[in-house]
Amino acid sequence: MRLPLNKFLEKLGVGHTLSPYETYPWFLHDDAQKITCSAEVRMGPDNEDVEAEIQFLHDEKSENEESDSGESGQGDSSTFVTARPGSREQILWMRATPISPGEWSPKLLRIKGQDYVNAFHDWEEKGCEFFVSCIEALQMGIIPDIDALVEDKMKDDSAWGGGRSGRVGRKSPKVKPGQLMGMKKP
Repeated sequence: MRLPLNKFLEKLGVGHTLSPYETYPWFLHDDAQKITCSAEVRMGPDNEDVEAEIQFLHDEKSENEESDSGESGQGDSSTFVTARPGSREQILWMRATPISPGEWSPKLLRIKGQDYVNAFHDWEEKGCEFFVSCIEALQMGIIPDIDALVEDKMKDDSAWGGGRSGRVGRKSPKVKPGQLMGMKKP
């Protein structure tokens, strides 16, 4: 992926070119889940890098965690919530830099601690799609389902990666009758 800065920022849901130190944020707090999701795109101090980040901030213990902590004595260890109250969980971190004059491309991409750099063809595009899917969910008032988005967006769907297969939509080769079976036209 090689795009001018303004086109790259559009791929991340930002409608204008950011100035140095400028941040473009989205956030949503869900009282029922006791979680805040924040997403932001920010420009570095010298227009030398762009970072995109998604985080979950867990407010307090969920009802499952409180009942499983031994207070009721009937807890099942399989229902523990892994995040501690007040903890921060980094979901996505992407860093893009200029790769040539006027062209930008992501150089780093981590989602839930997994490195996606060169994991499959078009990882940069898929990382941007993942980010935009998360901010679309936030704009609709929904905490994004990260595992479902990883399953949907962050997979190799190229011909060699097990996605599309077969010859559907490909042209058939043109065969010249005189070249069959070594026959030559006089």
